[in-house]
Amino acid sequence: MPKGQRRRRRQGEQENAAPSSGAEPSLDLDRNGGQDESGEPSVAQSEAPEPGGAESQSDSVQTGAPRRVALAEVLAKPVFPNVPPERVIPPPKAGDDFFARSTAQKSFAAEEDAQQPQTLESEPYAPPPDSSYESSGRPVDLDSLERSRERRNREPVIVALLLAALVILLVNTYFIMRLNGLSDRLGATAASTAAAPLAAGERPWVGVDNVTTVPFANGGHPVTTVHIVNSGHEPAYDLRSNTAGSLRSASTPAPDVPAQKGQLAVTALLMPNVGGNLTFFANTRALTAAEAANVRSGQYVLWLTGRLDYKDSHGHPHLTTFRDRYNPALNTFVATPQGNNAN
Repeated sequence: MPKGQRRRRRQGEQENAAPSSGAEPSLDLDRNGGQDESGEPSVAQSEAPEPGGAESQSDSVQTGAPRRVALAEVLAKPVFPNVPPERVIPPPKAGDDFFARSTAQKSFAAEEDAQQPQTLESEPYAPPPDSSYESSGRPVDLDSLERSRERRNREPVIVALLLAALVILLVNTYFIMRLNGLSDRLGATAASTAAAPLAAGERPWVGVDNVTTVPFANGGHPVTTVHIVNSGHEPAYDLRSNTAGSLRSASTPAPDVPAQKGQLAVTALLMPNVGGNLTFFANTRALTAAEAANVRSGQYVLWLTGRLDYKDSHGHPHLTTFRDRYNPALNTFVATPQGNNAN
């Protein structure tokens, strides 16, 4: 029997002895990939099948045993007999998209997705109730976002300005309190000074300096001038005078000093060491010769009375009174013990 026939028979016996469990057929290739040591194809590939081999193949198909496939047949038609047609990937054609998936690939991927375990869909994030985020379907207002961003950028500047204004207010309040305290102390000092009377050498003193009379031996107007002067160290303010001249009998009491303030003097402000004149009997009637003789003999008396009211620089009032009697021997007026006072 030829060598090739014996090999095919031996292969058929092995296939019949193998169990028909539906396992995938394996390629019966030599160790060198179906070639002999010289690189030529082996006898199993080059020789044509004999009639006995065809019978064995049909027998194997009828019995359901897997058929052995030669390498040349696999290379010519790369389709395995036991692979379902829907799982067969057709060879790519010219012009086809390499990355496009065929119908079989899509169905195969769908089956694989169906076999994979279903994962739970993640629930949408819901912000906590106290969150300020509001999920709504309305579009975002870019103008409002820009305004809020500008407002946040202005907040540090506003805070700095408020702090500066607060510091300025505190400093201003501090200095105002200091000035108020100083003014209160000055006011208290001025009040105490005003309450206390001035020293005798500092206050104004207004009084009678001298008295001169025109001679009236044979009658006439006994015009008399009273010279007053401020002998103090301060001016006398608001000077007023009230004076009176009279002719009385020697047996009658002396006239009283006027009780009321007089009119404002011509020199209402009398400076220190400055004086003025008060005139008496200039506007009265003239004395007769008999009246003048009675005055010289002492039966009648000429009187001068008056008061001087003034104020010092602190507004304290002062009063000077005088009362003078005519002396025929001296031909002048002399102050009486009563009625001449100064305060």
